[in-house]
Amino acid sequence: MIAASYRRNGSSLPFLALLASVVFWAANARAYTTLVETDSQYHHILVTEDADGYRRLSFERSRGNQSAVRMGHPEELYFPYARTTFVSFAFLPKIPQDVLCVGLGGGSLPMFWRRFFPEMNIDIAEIDPEVVRVAQEFLGFKPDNAMKVSNADGRVFLRRTDRTYDLILLDAYDSHTIPFHLTTREFLEIVKKRLKPGGIVAANIWSPESNKFHYAEIATYQAVFGRVYIFQAKGSGNYIFVTQKENQERSIDSLVERAKAIMEESKLPFDLPPLVRDQVVPITSETPKAEVLTDDYAPVDLLRNQAQSEKP
Repeated sequence: MIAASYRRNGSSLPFLALLASVVFWAANARAYTTLVETDSQYHHILVTEDADGYRRLSFERSRGNQSAVRMGHPEELYFPYARTTFVSFAFLPKIPQDVLCVGLGGGSLPMFWRRFFPEMNIDIAEIDPEVVRVAQEFLGFKPDNAMKVSNADGRVFLRRTDRTYDLILLDAYDSHTIPFHLTTREFLEIVKKRLKPGGIVAANIWSPESNKFHYAEIATYQAVFGRVYIFQAKGSGNYIFVTQKENQERSIDSLVERAKAIMEESKLPFDLPPLVRDQVVPITSETPKAEVLTDDYAPVDLLRNQAQSEKP
């Protein structure tokens, strides 16, 4: 229930605050046009367009948007996390040639890759054929001979393919979280096998504030890959984990220098070196410890153990 007024200092205040919020909500609602709203086997899919021409894909309104594109402008990356994924390029001696993206969303990152790196071979594993259809019909995504989509669960795709990659980007979410079977040690061991020598993994992980498994995911990546480099996408709740097939130590200074070279090679429309230098989150002795996620260790077990450890 919302109270129409409340008393303060002996006076009754009218419900102007409530009225203002209703007016704001109505104006905001008018600013967006719904292009499609449908249910698939996996998601409730909503695409809206605002007055500036940005189209947003959402699986649940209360959890924000999964993707945003401005039609005809693949060179734009709307979300900070999407730009931050490029810190992973600094771990490679050259621009990645063979790339796998687990999770399509609206296709903004693959479209950006195609625009700036036309020689790149891009595979995409997307479990939901309706997401693929919506991305093509409403968000400008156009697969081609060098940018192919497989309607498959990311884990199944990786287990069945014999291809190997310079970069594997893990960016698969349902409306609330990463599907658990894409977070476990067993899954990451499959991922590691599909990396070329020197290959890297970049994973989009939500912050500890909205993700109860954040520190368990750090522990799981460490168990499989050894070193984990973490970058917080400023202005968002996203963190990008970067790991390498070989457990090689990299200094931030060397990564910044490589980022500068990438700017010269590719003419990215955003400044990459500060994303490397200013967004790194070191793992220290004060980073909370957590248990490794495995196929046999369900989320309910992890949350039960966390609750017990937090008891006074």
